[in-house]
Amino acid sequence: MKKTMSLYIHIPFCNSKCNYCSFVSFVSSKEEKLKYIETLKKEIKLQAKLYAGIYSVRTIYIGGGTPSSLPVGAIKDILQTIYKNFTVKNNAEITMELNPNTVNEDKINEYVISGVNRFSIGLQCVSESVLKSMGRTHTVADFDQTLEYIRNLGVSNISADLILGYPGQTEKDVIDSVKYLIRQKVPHISCYMLSVENGTKLKTMVDSGTVYLPSEEKLIKMYQAIVTYLAKAGYDRYEISNFAKPGFTCKHNLVYWKREDYLGFGVAAHSYLNGIRFANTENLQTYTECIEKTGKAPICDVTKLTDNDKKEEFIMLSLRTSEGLDTNEYEKTFGENIIATKKEVITNLIKLGFLSLDKVGILKATSKGFLVLNRIILELCS
Repeated sequence: MKKTMSLYIHIPFCNSKCNYCSFVSFVSSKEEKLKYIETLKKEIKLQAKLYAGIYSVRTIYIGGGTPSSLPVGAIKDILQTIYKNFTVKNNAEITMELNPNTVNEDKINEYVISGVNRFSIGLQCVSESVLKSMGRTHTVADFDQTLEYIRNLGVSNISADLILGYPGQTEKDVIDSVKYLIRQKVPHISCYMLSVENGTKLKTMVDSGTVYLPSEEKLIKMYQAIVTYLAKAGYDRYEISNFAKPGFTCKHNLVYWKREDYLGFGVAAHSYLNGIRFANTENLQTYTECIEKTGKAPICDVTKLTDNDKKEEFIMLSLRTSEGLDTNEYEKTFGENIIATKKEVITNLIKLGFLSLDKVGILKATSKGFLVLNRIILELCS
């Protein structure tokens, strides 16, 4: 019987670059995009020779960049290449990221016919002025229209992204955004705290004093407001940044948090198989040349995780989720009783109200603990 894996496909193209974006993405011509798709299909076939006989596929995630910026027919072409070379389960979750002003009815129809059954839409905020300052080129009306296209084709599994803490964004902006998505009955909402990355326009603006980031106190208030409103509306916080109505958790994301096997295709795509992490080159030209000239995947970074690496990842990823850290599973995996080896730290964090430990040995971050989760993880891993 085959093991199961997930696939990630990176589409590194956007119609424009947002001010905060540090992802590997480019504004490119149609010809460059089509050339990339042909190379991507070759990589899929190459990797299938190594893994298709061992694994069947249970989730596929097409991310970016902006996958919906590709020409008509490209997504269908990519997915058909996967279907021909891998065994994809009939009930596989197939997610695709969209930006609201890059789609029309025909494109959505292509995606759905090709097998996409879950869409993740980049909204970020409902304040038009904040969207403009972010460098987003869509409007809230564009988001509404995209929702209509998707729902008209019978797809209900929809997610929307929000960003918290952008310069000029207020707590009211955040609450308005959440209320809007609740009204629109979007069943999955991802809320990401802004990270200012090197090489972005935002980093330059912050460093020059052109814009100012909100204080940590304001950021926490924004996050707490989101948690409160979504809980009242029946959303489960199943991971620190992700909230879903019952039955709408993202199966693909859970693969990452549970440290299960996944294989990435495309420039800068990451993979995790059998305790080994590896990544493709981030250079688009190198990616293309390597596959076209050598017939090999353009892997540039390989890390075989040590036992200590695996322990740290287990702690970090488990505590990010509502399921928490199963101390019995930890002991079974690593031969170590974490409650005994980290007794003083865990006891102190429980007393301070940051962690809870139930009778069956599940260690969880509390609502208070989620606000300082990075510090908790650091203490448990040191």
